[in-house]
Amino acid sequence: MRARRRHLWLGAALIALGAALVALPLVLPAYANLRQANLASAPAPWRPGRPAATERPKPRSVTSALQASQPQPSLGQVAAYLRVPKIGVAATVLQGTSDTLLASAPGHEPQSVMPGATGTSVIVAHNLTFFRHIDILRPGDTVVAGTAQGVFTFKVTRSLLVPADSSLPNTAWPSLDLVACYPLNALYYTPDRYVVEAALVTASPAPADSLAGLRSSPPQFAATLPQSLATQPLWLSDTGYEVGSATFTGGPSLELTASGASWSLVAQSIRMFAATVRALGLTGPAPLAGFGPHPTLYGLTGGGPWSVEPKAPLDVSIELSSSGRPLAVTVEAPAARIASPGQVRTGSYAVTLVVRGDVLYLRRAGLT
Repeated sequence: MRARRRHLWLGAALIALGAALVALPLVLPAYANLRQANLASAPAPWRPGRPAATERPKPRSVTSALQASQPQPSLGQVAAYLRVPKIGVAATVLQGTSDTLLASAPGHEPQSVMPGATGTSVIVAHNLTFFRHIDILRPGDTVVAGTAQGVFTFKVTRSLLVPADSSLPNTAWPSLDLVACYPLNALYYTPDRYVVEAALVTASPAPADSLAGLRSSPPQFAATLPQSLATQPLWLSDTGYEVGSATFTGGPSLELTASGASWSLVAQSIRMFAATVRALGLTGPAPLAGFGPHPTLYGLTGGGPWSVEPKAPLDVSIELSSSGRPLAVTVEAPAARIASPGQVRTGSYAVTLVVRGDVLYLRRAGLT
């Protein structure tokens, strides 16, 4: 029973991650809560980890003083800092894996040990943001985790895909697992998890201010909306739209995702998509006025109003500059029903947004 309990929390962490990684939950709580309710009835995994004889050897360069159990911070407090140089991650890690916490930072699973302590420490993050590129990590790559007790350097040993209801082995030495939903470009709950396992190789005492100065929340983007729509409930949780995947084109997306900023960018883009649908349903000569300078309505004929009803999950495409700065975003429903007085059409409805700094403006909307 003790062995089962030791591995239970690791499996539960994977289930909790799925609940937290639903879709933009900080600003879309109802949608996240719905997914979490679906997961609540999932059976808890009771599976042992790998046999000790097959596990990797314990690193010898770690001082025994730094392997002792470390105190757990309170939920929502800073637990550690995390640096993964190969994918550009340098982030504050908060204690907990709730949807609200993961919307601003990676989260440390409270039922796992702190980084550097004996056992497996689990850090989870949204696949759209901080851990979007953990699939390019290879054995030997470096992962650094710092806590108030020390700075701990891990080396990646392997990566694997596991079902959401799987358990992870709790090692007999200090180790670290990075976990995200898979596929890594999905905007919805997925049944699989991508796990990067790493073993501790070195440890050193940390200065008392080792956590100071780290950013605890990612940059935020703002949507340009007409005043009449700015306060209306237009987040994904309000609309009931299904979501598909997010893709990046052009320059590298490492900087955008590693900072967590892609979370806000996608959330606001989907919100603007919903706002255009709402605006087209109103009567008036200029339905897209107030979305930005000179937006274009295309592919829709007649005087409106138009009823736009997506019939397929929304996909998001983010265009990046050569330096990785977001330039434009397209949100598309590949299949939609568009009705206006006297006619009904089906086709792909999309909005294209231009990004200037941290502000989004509507460039065009309509049938493609």
